[in-house]
Amino acid sequence: MKNSIFTVLAVLLITLLSSATKAADTDRMFKEYDITQVASQDLKAGADKAWVLSYNSNQTPITITLHESKRAKYYVVRGDNFEVAYECCKKGFGASYVKSAYSEVPYELTNSVINREEMNRQKVLTTSQLSDEKAVNLIAAYLPDLVNPSYKHLLN
Repeated sequence: MKNSIFTVLAVLLITLLSSATKAADTDRMFKEYDITQVASQDLKAGADKAWVLSYNSNQTPITITLHESKRAKYYVVRGDNFEVAYECCKKGFGASYVKSAYSEVPYELTNSVINREEMNRQKVLTTSQLSDEKAVNLIAAYLPDLVNPSYKHLLN
């Protein structure tokens, strides 16, 4: 009886450790990224600045476009199958769904890819005003957490 309990506990412990290791490897995959600013002549209409974000050189890149107003900086982050926004205003810097005026991806598709709980956690990442460079780096660091685990391949 003691041997079977010990065996079950050992198998359970090994299973838990292997899944924790796998999760750690997935998170590490997104620690390194490249951000390249897009030349002004290549900007989309209405964008003030743009960057290309890639976590892996063999992927479809993610674009970040900046739309500035007097009150806020609005960063639209767009992949092939999702889009999300990060806004920097007097309340701080945080994530939100893309306003309809800037949206290009159907809401239903984005809603499947984006984790709502994480979106709520990222509503305010900092209360400080940020430079564009700092904002884009925060986006690159936090974006992988916004994507549901079954859609992480969209970032690779």
